[in-house]
Amino acid sequence: MRGEQLTFKITDYVERDLAWEEDQCRQLGLRFEYYQLRDAPAEELVRHVRDADIILVNMARFSREVMAGLEKTKVIIRHGIGYDNVDVEAATEYGIILANERTASSEDVAEHAVLLMLETYKKRKIQAEILRDWIQTGQWSSEKIAPLYRLSGKTVGIIGCGNIGSRVFKKLQGFGVKTLVCDPYLAAERFRELGTSHTPFDEVLAQADLITIHVPVTDETRGMFNLKKFALMKTSAIVVNTSRGPVIKTEDLIEALKRRMIAGAGLDVFEKEPPPPDSELLSMDNVILSPHIAWYSEEGGWDIRFMIMDDVKACLEGRLPRHVVNKEVLARPNLRFKLQPNP
Repeated sequence: MRGEQLTFKITDYVERDLAWEEDQCRQLGLRFEYYQLRDAPAEELVRHVRDADIILVNMARFSREVMAGLEKTKVIIRHGIGYDNVDVEAATEYGIILANERTASSEDVAEHAVLLMLETYKKRKIQAEILRDWIQTGQWSSEKIAPLYRLSGKTVGIIGCGNIGSRVFKKLQGFGVKTLVCDPYLAAERFRELGTSHTPFDEVLAQADLITIHVPVTDETRGMFNLKKFALMKTSAIVVNTSRGPVIKTEDLIEALKRRMIAGAGLDVFEKEPPPPDSELLSMDNVILSPHIAWYSEEGGWDIRFMIMDDVKACLEGRLPRHVVNKEVLARPNLRFKLQPNP
């Protein structure tokens, strides 16, 4: 991609400013433009980025209509791990590479998953109520929070044990818990490295006291947690989701919680974001919510910025981004990206 001035555009961003990126692009000789088009309709997105060679997208929706309007785009980079806001099939059909930063913020999300597990299992919201009552009345009582269980000796089910799930697996080793892993796509060698094995989904649901979810949204995983699956779980069990909201059917989760089919839920992501202000999840004392913040830390924020610019530099040198989502595009005759041959 060298030999001409190329254009790098950002559709929407969460950073406080992009001065560092602007300076990096200046040094690379890139034309750089950025916008806040998160909720923009397709025609507005196309109008702003149709002539970009490389696009960075956070939450803006790249539909088939948007893909069709991209005149020069060779690479789209997704800011983060998930890419359910991008039509991967359409990108492939138009010869556009889709890449993501699938290792970005992995440590932060794993930490947050453990945090939500502890807060939910230890009924942090009810603890706050007891503290308030104690301060106001001078009377201490554990009646509201009973039964409360220790974590040691319990079984944790990890659904998806890739980059983040495996980090959660390792962090849990010091808690004295038994871990069950459900990941039919994890290589046998990786299972051996972790010292565990695959357990079928329904078996994990039936045995686990806590379940933490770490899967992408696909046709297979969308709605994988529904009323039928909640019915398989222990009535004392909790479920934590820091992956993607649509893997849980929200109305089914609410029903399961109201009927005490499960004991609680900790959610950082939601089927509809933000959750509606009248959602029953907001008022349930057995639900801990956080604002899709698991990915964030100062360190993680800079990690992803460095990774993105490294991928941009790779593209300029005719090398692939480190994590190509739609690898099948590389074999298409209409691939827009021109790889440089190895010396």
